[in-house]
Amino acid sequence: MATDDNDPSQPLGFSIDIGAILKDVAGTRKRTTTRRSTTSRTSSTDMDAAVRRAVRAELQDVGKALRQLADEVVRLRRANEALAAKVDKLIRR
Repeated sequence: MATDDNDPSQPLGFSIDIGAILKDVAGTRKRTTTRRSTTSRTSSTDMDAAVRRAVRAELQDVGKALRQLADEVVRLRRANEALAAKVDKLIRR
C-alpha cells in the first residue's frame, strides 16, 4: 500500500487500495446460517474493520513521512545557517 522508502529520490506518499481491502473482507467473511440482515451487518462490520486496518497502516506511513520531512527541514535549516555564516565571514574580510 505504501510507497517504497528505499529510494530517496522518489516522493513519499500513500494510497488506499480498495481492491486489497475488498479481498481482505472476502477472505475473512464469516459464513452464517442466520437471517440475511445479520449477514449483511457482519459483512459491513468486516468491511469497516478492513478499512480501519488499511487507514491505520497508511496513517503510520504518513507519520513516518512527516517525521522524515521534519528531519529534512531541520537539516536544511542548519545548512542554510552554516552557509549564511560563511557568507557573513567572507563579507567581513
